[in-house]
Amino acid sequence: MSNVRLDVNFCRGFFPPLANGEAYLENAGGSYAPRHVIEAIEAYMRECQCQPSWRFAASRSARERLDRSQSLIAEAINADRDEIVIGPSTTLNVYVLAHALAPLLERGSEIVVTNQDHEANGGAWRRLAERGVVVREWRVDPLSGDLDLEALDALLGPRTRLVCFPHVSNIVGSLNDARAITARAHAVGAMVCIDGVATVAHQLPDMKSLDADFYLFSTYKMYGPHLAVLYAKREHMEAASNQNHFFHEGNVPEKLHPGGLSYESAASIAGIVDYLEAVHAHHFDAEDNDLRARLAKVYGLFQTQESSLMARVLDYLAGRTDIRLIGRDTSDATRRAPTFSVTVAGRDPGDVAARLAERGVCVGHGHFYAYRCVDALGIDPARGVLRFSMVHYNTLEEVDRLTAAMDAIA
Repeated sequence: MSNVRLDVNFCRGFFPPLANGEAYLENAGGSYAPRHVIEAIEAYMRECQCQPSWRFAASRSARERLDRSQSLIAEAINADRDEIVIGPSTTLNVYVLAHALAPLLERGSEIVVTNQDHEANGGAWRRLAERGVVVREWRVDPLSGDLDLEALDALLGPRTRLVCFPHVSNIVGSLNDARAITARAHAVGAMVCIDGVATVAHQLPDMKSLDADFYLFSTYKMYGPHLAVLYAKREHMEAASNQNHFFHEGNVPEKLHPGGLSYESAASIAGIVDYLEAVHAHHFDAEDNDLRARLAKVYGLFQTQESSLMARVLDYLAGRTDIRLIGRDTSDATRRAPTFSVTVAGRDPGDVAARLAERGVCVGHGHFYAYRCVDALGIDPARGVLRFSMVHYNTLEEVDRLTAAMDAIA
């Protein structure tokens, strides 16, 4: 495997928008979807756009496609199928989960949240203070943006019930040691809720290995449709209060999914795994009967490619004394993701982003719903940061387009 390199052109051929001539470097806001996902949505709407509950052929076909999506995404993250909920967004999934757990959190119990998180994994938990829950904030280092494990230890105690944190920060880009954090939380009897939205394009999480109680991610950050996945250990799902219609009281995972589902979008989630399988088949001759083993090989290729992209970015930033890099100065894919937030001295991030767009370089700017994190870093959230983010289908040439455009603007 060490001699196999990712065939980036092969991968790019599955993503139609990549042919538009732009350098798309806003993947942290949402990755492009491959043809497998696009065609799955189209096929569902063309062939079986109906309720997946009945005995007639179109309805049976609809149910089979939805079941396949749920089974594949569960297997991909090493979870049981009835331990995942497919919902409209991570923000809403956390909101529902917070309401479901609230009755289990007596007055005076404590939860830990971070100021590194996207607000999706912060706001709903902080609101529990209205119910008498004590909210403790695990704060980032104002220079590095990192979370310190020793600082967490000082926040944990016998009344801690829940620790919420990001697997990867969508601003800082740092990969947090989820296993170590989870072990510390479990040692005091607390559960963990991990935001994996900024992780899943770069690393494939393993629920059993992480021993996570709750893990959330958005499929549109993982080459899929604009939906989200909530993983919950079955025992927690059973203990949580019902958030659906009263007759779903004892049903998992339905009890954590109020309302209907976008069937056509949900059916296309299987296309994410189909794409990853196509990448595996293209690069490896030997057939492995274990899906996770195949996907691990594919993600290994992705990380090698992304490390080369990160190294090119960091080499450039090292020569720009007027640019402040947020996060770790490393291209090690086990320590950071290829999501780079920067500030340019004397320049408004929105203006820089607009001028890059004029040159066909697509980046984002702002606080990216991590308002508290940006503020803690001493940056005005109203202005925010300039962010460029890559995934495996990006190329060194696109990074060079970015850096050349940055030089031209400067």
